[in-house]
Amino acid sequence: MAKVHSLLFFFLLSLLALGSRSRGSESKWARQSVDLTMAGFAESLRLEKFTGVNVKIWKSKVRLWFTAMHIWDMRLGKSEGVLTAEEQKKYDETNNLFVGCIISNLSDGLVRVYIDETEAKTLWDALVAKYDATDAGNELYLMESFHDYRMVNNHYVVEQAHEVQCIVKDLDLLKCPIPDNFVARCIIAKLPSQWRNFATTLKQKRQEISVENLIATLDVEEKARKKDVPEKGDQGQSSANLVQKFPHGKNKGNNKPNKTTTFKKKKNKALQKCYACACV
Repeated sequence: MAKVHSLLFFFLLSLLALGSRSRGSESKWARQSVDLTMAGFAESLRLEKFTGVNVKIWKSKVRLWFTAMHIWDMRLGKSEGVLTAEEQKKYDETNNLFVGCIISNLSDGLVRVYIDETEAKTLWDALVAKYDATDAGNELYLMESFHDYRMVNNHYVVEQAHEVQCIVKDLDLLKCPIPDNFVARCIIAKLPSQWRNFATTLKQKRQEISVENLIATLDVEEKARKKDVPEKGDQGQSSANLVQKFPHGKNKGNNKPNKTTTFKKKKNKALQKCYACACV
């Protein structure tokens, strides 16, 4: 009996040891999965090559990317005071990572200009100072694009409304905001000719309408119009049915029998003349 109890005791101890090992491996795997997920997230935010256009959008994307990598504060430069050896080493590593990420995401032409910059703050300030001024010239172009935009009949209206909304958003990034109600009224005024009656109906409404609500209304109307248009398959089916109803052609008069096909009554055989001897 004592031997049985001792065996059971050792068996339970082995099970507990295996359970602790499995929990340790699971927690380690969980930590690795979180790290890999964060690394994958930072990698997914990697930008396209910056060519000097749309610097506001590029700066926003860089902020999201570098925040995920925990290096966004490097654009502010080195903190004041004397750094310890460990702090200086960490600063150098983070600075090199910041500069390397920026340089690797510049176009080849811009890389030649900024390849010699080794400080994160100096590089960032140079890019912002140059291309923020360049974006100021794009403000007039965007204003003209918004003013001159006209919708066409052979393109989806909702997609064209989204294009107008994108122009407005670009102006907003350039510190030139446009009121939402004004944008909605402009979209109504830019609707194509086939939507003239619908635009008049919207203009007669006195309450204010947002751009989002207007686009939702246009989407419902566009889907309803698309549903009302007969499809090619339906047209072919209707024409086939017409052929089955009138198999002799579209002209109904052709269905009448020809007058030349009428038959006369036959005479009595006894009264018919013999053509051989001319007798009755």
